[in-house]
Amino acid sequence: MSYAVCVKSFENATLENAISVIEEVVSQAGLRRYNDYISRVWVFCTPHFAELMPEIAQAAVSKSNCLNVWGGCVSGLLQGTQVTGHEPGVLVSLFGKEFEPGDDQLAKTEVTFCIAENDTDTLINWSQVNHEPKASKVAANTIGLLSYGANYAKMPSIEHGRLSHASEISNTLSTKNPLVLNSEGLSFLTEPRVVSESNGLFLIKVDGQKAAEALDCPQEQTRPVGLRLHVIHEQGESWIPVMEIHADGVLGLAAPVMKGQRVRLAKRTPKAIEQDITEWLPAIDANFGGLTPQLGILFAGFERSQMCHAFEDDIAAVVRAFPNTAWIGLFGQAAWLAQDRELITPPRNNRISLCMFNPNHV
Repeated sequence: MSYAVCVKSFENATLENAISVIEEVVSQAGLRRYNDYISRVWVFCTPHFAELMPEIAQAAVSKSNCLNVWGGCVSGLLQGTQVTGHEPGVLVSLFGKEFEPGDDQLAKTEVTFCIAENDTDTLINWSQVNHEPKASKVAANTIGLLSYGANYAKMPSIEHGRLSHASEISNTLSTKNPLVLNSEGLSFLTEPRVVSESNGLFLIKVDGQKAAEALDCPQEQTRPVGLRLHVIHEQGESWIPVMEIHADGVLGLAAPVMKGQRVRLAKRTPKAIEQDITEWLPAIDANFGGLTPQLGILFAGFERSQMCHAFEDDIAAVVRAFPNTAWIGLFGQAAWLAQDRELITPPRNNRISLCMFNPNHV
């Protein structure tokens, strides 16, 4: 086997515990440290291990004889069908020679995975497309995750076996038949439209029409979560709860919007992940010839609101739907998708993004 994934949680965050996971993943892969080519080693830990990351990275280099050790701290890890984050946890994944990118590989078979501190730097460095894709199958070659600690504190990240001081780190795998899938967990009721008139916390007109009419607003608030107004602006996007729906078409909001801003309403999609998995299955069968993909990498917002996915239940539903796929699941504050240096979807904490693929030798 040219790859292996091992995830464990512990009572205490110690270097010995982290090293035990590294040793186990090397053993699982069956790759010999000196005789076989280990292309990449991914090491991700919960923040409990933050102070130990330099030592953990060096241990990964020593145990694998591979300098391409990449990873860092994230809020949560996928362990089986559960998300572990409150207790110390370590995820180590090892990739063999078949995953090494090179000039002889077609560009479309290479997928880049990115970890960034916050969305400000990401939005500055990446251009954005005008419209997000409506389909759950997305033509993307980059999956990104925002990962930071309390009060936007920087969490340690590692590249090439040592601490990285960059705000954005990435690692590329050469894959066979990669398929990128996306689940928002919510429904947008219209395309973005321009605010024509607002007054404080009241949205009066959009595109010259009554706000409720222009935004295809329901007659009453949806339960249990309610409607959110999606506001698109120069700094990215924000979400405002809709507090009241007035008979005259005015919407009462929890925060003000400005004239000229683009807005649309969004509501939670009941059983969203079940619908998405049903939609994914034909695409997966077509992409992998009816066989189960061997590997899946999943990024999602760990601190997601009740607006969208039920989080742990939905993550478990994805894993259960593909029981023969080896999963690497990392959870931060928000996930995004991109094609080269162009953002297809902005960082959003309600999103579940995943890429399924096989090693090139399959």
